Amino acid sequence: MNKYFFTYNDVHNTLRDAANTIKSENYQPDYLLAIGGGGFIPARMLRSFINRPILSVALTRYIDETGSAPSDQPVRLQWLDNLTDIKGKKVLVIDEVDDERTTLEYTLNALIEDYPETEFSALVVHNKRKPKKGQLPAQLAHFFVGKEIEDYWINYAWDADDIDSFGV
Repeated sequence: MNKYFFTYNDVHNTLRDAANTIKSENYQPDYLLAIGGGGFIPARMLRSFINRPILSVALTRYIDETGSAPSDQPVRLQWLDNLTDIKGKKVLVIDEVDDERTTLEYTLNALIEDYPETEFSALVVHNKRKPKKGQLPAQLAHFFVGKEIEDYWINYAWDADDIDSFGV
């Protein structure tokens, strides 16, 4: 099986380049919104280049606590509340990989439904070149991709049990 091993440096440099693309398009989000768990670290890295507050939502692909019963669609674990008013703001939603696009589709559609006055854009660090099960909503203002990649298994440094032998 072909695999990628993306180090922290790889992701950091990809996000630096993506931030330059975002700035060159004169897009200025009011908030960064991480899709947990994969979007947390990329959102923080992106904040080094686009200094905006980070919000988060968290989803799971399982309907049980042990992770043994897959769900047909993502299940909300944590969602935005009324503590942060994003109405009428620009929000950049961040995830690490666009694989089947089901998580991204669910998240964006739910956010657009919950906050119709808000402008949503999305950024994925890696987009796998393959047919997607999900669709991006027509209301999405921008879709940014850090790097286009082949449909190989991805290993991110933050998922490593032993960081010293990561990718060896």
